[in-house]
Amino acid sequence: MITKNNYLIAGITALMIWTSADLYGAGWNFERTKRAKLWTRVWNNGGIGLPTLSGNDLFKYDYPGHELTSDINDHTGVVMWAGWMTWAEVDGVGTPFRLCMAYDPNPAYISPTQDATLVTNYNMADPSLLAEEIITGGAKIVEYDLDFSYRTLAWSYPELDDFIIWEFTFTNNGSKNLTNFRFAPTAEMNISIPGGSDVTRDDDDFEWDIAHEAFYFHDGQSVNTAGELIPAAYGLTGDDIGGPSDTEFAASLDHSFRAAHYFTYYWLDKPTKSDPTERDHMNIVDKNNLNQHANRIQQDPMNDNPEVDFDTDDYILAALKYDNPLPLTSEDGVDLTSEATRLGLTVAAPQLPYEKHMSYLYSTGPYSIAPGEQLKFVMVSAMGMMDNDRVMAGGVENKARLSDGADSLWKNVDAAATLYARGYQAFDPPPTPTNGNNSLTLTPVPTGVKIQWPPISESYTDPDYGVNDFAGYRIYRSTVKNIGPWKLIADIPKGSETIEGSMVTYEDLGLSLGVGVYYQVSSYDTGHNTAPPWDCGGCTGIKPLESGRVNVNTNPVYPMADPSNNLDDVRVYPNPFIQDSGLLGSGESKRIEFVNIPGACTIRIYTLAGEILQTIEHDDGSGDSSWGSKTLGDYQVNKYLQAVAPGIYIWHITNNVESNKGETKAGTFVIIK
Repeated sequence: MITKNNYLIAGITALMIWTSADLYGAGWNFERTKRAKLWTRVWNNGGIGLPTLSGNDLFKYDYPGHELTSDINDHTGVVMWAGWMTWAEVDGVGTPFRLCMAYDPNPAYISPTQDATLVTNYNMADPSLLAEEIITGGAKIVEYDLDFSYRTLAWSYPELDDFIIWEFTFTNNGSKNLTNFRFAPTAEMNISIPGGSDVTRDDDDFEWDIAHEAFYFHDGQSVNTAGELIPAAYGLTGDDIGGPSDTEFAASLDHSFRAAHYFTYYWLDKPTKSDPTERDHMNIVDKNNLNQHANRIQQDPMNDNPEVDFDTDDYILAALKYDNPLPLTSEDGVDLTSEATRLGLTVAAPQLPYEKHMSYLYSTGPYSIAPGEQLKFVMVSAMGMMDNDRVMAGGVENKARLSDGADSLWKNVDAAATLYARGYQAFDPPPTPTNGNNSLTLTPVPTGVKIQWPPISESYTDPDYGVNDFAGYRIYRSTVKNIGPWKLIADIPKGSETIEGSMVTYEDLGLSLGVGVYYQVSSYDTGHNTAPPWDCGGCTGIKPLESGRVNVNTNPVYPMADPSNNLDDVRVYPNPFIQDSGLLGSGESKRIEFVNIPGACTIRIYTLAGEILQTIEHDDGSGDSSWGSKTLGDYQVNKYLQAVAPGIYIWHITNNVESNKGETKAGTFVIIK
């Protein structure tokens, strides 16, 4: 089990790597995909990661991805590091290689040949580019004299935004003959949340999907070193499957699942093997066995992986040829004994410690690459999750629905396969009203928020049908997180929109004061009853399509309270404050709000002994202000940024509005923990 100290050490190590050009050498760089719901950071060597505990990239596959805010619990991920492994006989001599971005690439074994380069093509403005975000990069495996390059492709379109497609290409531009070549994308699983306690880490489960003949992964229950399940001390579900928030402390009001994700790799296309009878191999090993610092295997002193005998070089070959036993049953309870027999595999009971602390190896081979030849592999990394409303609600009933994520996962894999089979030709919705986080104009108004965006151009033409089929806008709101769950609050048909200046404008009124809100705005079209001019696989038409929802505000916006110059109207909400404010927004559990205040005033907070804790200068013209903010993460702290203790506190307000300047009022409120 990884402890918090391990993560601190990893963070310090990462900072050293980040700040030292000598460790990485010239030429290593990365880019981020941030268009699909699945975000990732990719190096020019095709690796994913770098262990960092700061910035916007805390985990390496983030789902749903978003900019890191002051509440670290919002940031969810599934993989700590990802990379790839190979084995080849180079002029007859067996040679392993592994890229793991937990460590710096060793120039003795790999060198950069291309920068990681991001091309953005929002709304498929250039159809020839095939995707909305494309990252390319390249490197050379020194011992093989083999060039490696890749291309990632991502889309924001609904039904295409839960996966990233990878194209890996190996080109033998050297003089060495490579035989018995094996290639395995790898992932060090950690379906977890960065802000959680140790019990939520390294407790993942693997499952077998019969239809796709492949493993997939989700959060499980923690085990001790003997493989015994560890019950959760708190929480409605009695365990930490799915990472329930209420396992952290007793009487928690937040029951949401913070690790409801399902994840897998899956081949979409591969070259013809030199031995077509050999199946692909899927292996699950302890992370500690395959972590190495120099892109070549190092001995694991624990040797705690029972699958293969350890040997410094042959271990990688053995690992790439090993077939992990299937679980005894599928996730929905189907006995997998006959399935294993049909495939020539075995079954074994899971829950062993190393099967909770796993690296996934997804190996294909063998292949031969003579000088001048090239191999291309296509893979999808895909996510799935049950309905986000259920994720946020948590509890026993919704725990029983966590496995809906498996259905979602494989639906997304199949969508990727269909898209690839069509040569990446997708039906195009109208363009997103704005692109990227914080691109909507959001203005607090009394009891609400004004939402604005530029209109879809009258010259828009659907590239599939050659007509302007734009039909309207949809507005979504969340009072929980900037990743949802989302409620459709307005459907605005074309022609009925309100234009203020040059912007489409909608006012969302009647909101609760002090509750932060998030918004997304999409566009949609009419759909068509006929097939497009291009080959759509026998379709006879297409349903109405909606654009991606990519323009959420990273931090919450708050509805404005009407100001009041009558200080008798001032209220503190909630009062008493009992452990949790009851406000819905993530990170808002410590928020205390002063409402019905003058548009300009000074609020001072004192202890009963008269010690001043904090001074709030309020001058934005609204009638409300909070003690701290989510943006700064300083709710309920004194002027020295120390958290205050439970107790009775005095508030004192001075009116700074000219008509009533100098008027004062005092009162008390209570914090109970």
